[in-house]
Amino acid sequence: MKARWLLPALVAVSLHANPQCYLQGYGELITSADETALILKNGAVLPYHTNTAKVSWDEKINNADLEMQLSQSYDSGGIETPPLYLFDPGRLRYQPFFQALYGKDQKTIEKNLVTIQWPTLKGAIKLPVNKVAGVDKKLYAIGQEIAKLPKSDRIWAEGATTYAYRVIKDTDRLSMHSFGIAIDLAPTKTQYWKDEAPSETAHIGYRNTMPISIVRIFEKHGFIWGGRWYHYDTMHFEYRPELLAPACSAKN
Repeated sequence: MKARWLLPALVAVSLHANPQCYLQGYGELITSADETALILKNGAVLPYHTNTAKVSWDEKINNADLEMQLSQSYDSGGIETPPLYLFDPGRLRYQPFFQALYGKDQKTIEKNLVTIQWPTLKGAIKLPVNKVAGVDKKLYAIGQEIAKLPKSDRIWAEGATTYAYRVIKDTDRLSMHSFGIAIDLAPTKTQYWKDEAPSETAHIGYRNTMPISIVRIFEKHGFIWGGRWYHYDTMHFEYRPELLAPACSAKN
């Protein structure tokens, strides 16, 4: 059984990054994409590759560029199997890209926030979400689909939190929650890798209790799940359609 887990992950790591994934994922926001640069419809021009060092794991996660951001292919068709060592598709992020899309600073981001209704077992709650690229509409649709699941699954969508302008713990990198494009569910019942080991390069075990039924609903609407990372964060979902685009999907 273990060998069947390893092969798809190894293939996914080796796939060449394709800039067309950005066009396919954000067609309404990006004018063009090639191996030189991304040009956004708001006029921003972002280099596809930067010259900062990206050899060690710490360099990769701290210095990721648009090419590195696509270097590990996310497998939305995967099942609940432990990811390979340092296999974190979507966790290598180029921060200027998200600032160009959703807001360059806290004030600008908050101008793009709207409130959605998120269903819970005791009634709907209000959550702030970014409206750019229709993230708010997609997250609302996800909530409506989750509300149709059996109660045994729905319980894992309780305790939802979205926008919070902050850095990721023990780093100076902005959390995806800072852009209003991420949501955490059931924070008291899910699993986070740093509870096991603080070092990025530590060898850790894998744990998860989030139902795959919820994961698949999120992935259908362009969100990736932190439970598909070696550095697992099983409460976490973030809007990353470039990783689910046909040109970048691990299923292809």
